[in-house]
Amino acid sequence: MFVLVALAALSAGILYLSSHQHTTGALDIQGARALAAARAGDDWMVATIMAQESAGNPPYACATSNLGFAGFAVTVTCTRSSHDEEGNRIHVYNITSTASAGGSPGDLGFVERQVQVVAVTCRVGNDVGPPC
Repeated sequence: MFVLVALAALSAGILYLSSHQHTTGALDIQGARALAAARAGDDWMVATIMAQESAGNPPYACATSNLGFAGFAVTVTCTRSSHDEEGNRIHVYNITSTASAGGSPGDLGFVERQVQVVAVTCRVGNDVGPPC
């Protein structure tokens, strides 16, 4: 009888560890996917800024964007500061992208990753001059 009880307890322990290991592995994969989604948000914002700036248009007006990417909610924020240096106008864009999925913080299966990028552009003279 003791052997049966011991084997049952051992089986329950192994089952618990096995299910916990599967959950941890799934969350690890979701975390990597969230990081990829956050990077995609930053890449999208940098491409948008560079397209605006390289076409000789006025500087990009930063705004918050909410995107969806592969099942993740991606929020991209941007702030811009301008500086004059040796007759050129330098724009520094601070971009933050946050990707999340699985409900809200504290929920089982919730993942969130955040990526920050700085992009810098240069204009000869002022905001309407050609790129440096």
